[in-house]
Amino acid sequence: MKSSLLLSILVLCSVASAQGKYRPGQYPVNQNPSSYTIRVRIIATHFRPCATVELHTDCTDGLHVDAILDGRKVELSGGVDKHQSLLIAPGDYWAMLSKKPRAGVRDVLFQHYYLLLSDKTAWPCEITGFSE
Repeated sequence: MKSSLLLSILVLCSVASAQGKYRPGQYPVNQNPSSYTIRVRIIATHFRPCATVELHTDCTDGLHVDAILDGRKVELSGGVDKHQSLLIAPGDYWAMLSKKPRAGVRDVLFQHYYLLLSDKTAWPCEITGFSE
């Protein structure tokens, strides 16, 4: 009885951790394209060394993109590695929210997204600016 309870808790913890947040440098892979429902058009990319995405993280190379996210002009920022920096170029992409926004809030500065790339990895990024 105790072993089956322990086993079920272990399975739940492993599933929950697989669905959770990703650490810097760890990107979601083999994503399901149907989960990405937000249209994103990247207009320009800017590479800035030593950009951080969240507080209390190590300094990593950062990519800032000017984009139209679901019809609104925004700046998205996120840490990248050499592999992903080659995949993020001006063009059309699909994105999804990493978690649901608060009720009644439409645009949230620093809202986290995953941008689906051509190799089916996802670039974790966040809104760092708005325009027009």
